[in-house]
Amino acid sequence: MKPIAAVPPLHWMLFAAATMSLGWGLRGFIGGGPLGAMIPGAMIGLALALLLRLDSRRTARLLAFAAVGVGFGGDMTYGQTVGLSFQPETYWWAILGFAIKGGTWGLLGGAILGLALAPPSRRMLAVTLAAMLAATWVGWRFINDPKVIYFSNPHDKPRPEVWAGLMLGAVAVMALHGACVRRFAVCGVIGGSIGFALGAAIQVWGRAHAMEHFSDWWKVMEFTFGALLGLGFAWAAWSVEPMGAESDGEEATPLLHSLTSAALGVAIILALVPYFEERIHIRFSYTVAGALLLLLATRSSSVARQVGLTVTCCAFFLDLYEDRPQTNYWLAVGLITVATGAVAWFVHRTRCTVQLFLLITWTAVADSLLKSYLPGPRKAAHAVQAIFVALAVICTLYRHRFDAEAGAADAPLASSAPSGRITA
Repeated sequence: MKPIAAVPPLHWMLFAAATMSLGWGLRGFIGGGPLGAMIPGAMIGLALALLLRLDSRRTARLLAFAAVGVGFGGDMTYGQTVGLSFQPETYWWAILGFAIKGGTWGLLGGAILGLALAPPSRRMLAVTLAAMLAATWVGWRFINDPKVIYFSNPHDKPRPEVWAGLMLGAVAVMALHGACVRRFAVCGVIGGSIGFALGAAIQVWGRAHAMEHFSDWWKVMEFTFGALLGLGFAWAAWSVEPMGAESDGEEATPLLHSLTSAALGVAIILALVPYFEERIHIRFSYTVAGALLLLLATRSSSVARQVGLTVTCCAFFLDLYEDRPQTNYWLAVGLITVATGAVAWFVHRTRCTVQLFLLITWTAVADSLLKSYLPGPRKAAHAVQAIFVALAVICTLYRHRFDAEAGAADAPLASSAPSGRITA
């Protein structure tokens, strides 16, 4: 088997692009908003961990920070920006809006990814997150809330925006940390801005000229955005300088403690997100909940895996129920509890990055197929489902590159990293 250090940069980039393109397409189908955005975040975190050959401790941290960090951008609205892009007189303003929003998504998500690979102390992380929240509030309160610069429709049910707040939040994180954080943020803003703007432009063209061949051009926009953002993050990971080594061992975490942490993570999302939205009336409610999730994830590697995977899976299980409102409530609660508990148990027992990657990939694809083809409201786009399955197969076929590291499900991956790459 060719060692991962010898994998050509093109293959490195294509794996990350395919992974995040799939994740973003799934995000648009089985879970919107910030909870849905945790899907591509978790997937790219695990993909980068595979490429960098991180040990189980570092993988868990990167997984949690990637899921939450990419989730932060999900507080942004862009549906009305899509509407503006279809009007010739507002087309370029909408494309600028997509570039700014996509760039902001990559900027903040990249900064949080960088924090995972150059981790601060827990105290410094708390200070960083507090500064991020304060800066986010300033940008939202003085730019977005008064609509100083506005990329939605001001005349027809105007939507609250938060891109300026998230942008300032990312700047606050970058100001407090070093080169790794800035590198991921810069690569994220390049990939995100180009990807979202290009995807939006392709959607406009496709709806005008190719609807008879394919109808879901919104999904093409999402695939494009995910692919280029994944490329940006992969390039940052490929080119970052080596860092100091970290202990390969992982602390033992009791099953009850791990499952309790998973339940706490789910409770933070379910309780705090609607609380802040409805009672404090801020647009960046997930940013508050996400900051708490990041602090929770620092408790242990097992807890970090629960934050990154179990919370994400629970979110799209809930979305499946919400799409089938005729389902008996208590039956749905029971099924969601059992499914989430099964994921939490598997995540607690498994340190193998390959198996965790396959878990999130195929669980999300299966959820998508169920959402399309279960009895009830049908949203089956057969071509899109075929693309989901094809991308999942492509990502899975990379597994053979990591078989040497996946010798045992409970063994951490080898801690060596490619020469000239991340080793922290």
